Amino acid sequence: EAGALFHMDAVQSFGYLPINVAGIGCDLLSISAHKVYGPKGAGALYSRSGVPLKALIRGGAQERERRAGTENAAAIVGFGAAVRLLSAMREDAKAAVTSLRERFEALATEIIPGVTIVGTNSKRLPNIVTLIIAGVDGAALLMSLDRKGICASSGSACSSGSIEPSHVLKALGFSTNQASGGLRFSLGRATTWEELETTAYELRSIVERLRASRRD
Repeated sequence: EAGALFHMDAVQSFGYLPINVAGIGCDLLSISAHKVYGPKGAGALYSRSGVPLKALIRGGAQERERRAGTENAAAIVGFGAAVRLLSAMREDAKAAVTSLRERFEALATEIIPGVTIVGTNSKRLPNIVTLIIAGVDGAALLMSLDRKGICASSGSACSSGSIEPSHVLKALGFSTNQASGGLRFSLGRATTWEELETTAYELRSIVERLRASRRD
């Protein structure tokens, strides 16, 4: 009603959920190749007919004069190939990753006291696990996991490097203290149950050590 445009960042969902721009009603929508196992450096922007876009880089006619410069043809072709493969396996990949996520969340809550799963019983992506672990600092968790060769984050890649608690978790109603204990894992097609099981038990050991050090 105020005349604002609606842009949707569909980078994470594109690999697992069907996208219908007409049903969404968005003006702009962006996706990225590397999130669907294509090469980094390529993406796509849907623009509804009639939406005005200013040129990002001027000087050439590439990208309909919206971004001058030679296109990364190899990455674009790789992106197209990844999308074709994705179309044939999206539902199977979604089911497999969802099953792994649910098993991992069940094990984590069983063996680690004070764990809250963010988004339980809500519509959410199948490949993202966000835990809030009471009584521990998220930064200490991340460093300890990193020493074990386990990759995790305290928020989205968009806020990597930030030491502040996730603003998203706070917007969901979690306190600053709770959000400070937030931990996010991203699953993918190559993720195995053995990796997740190892992660859960390593996480339990780390949490026990960190809680004991706080008591001392």
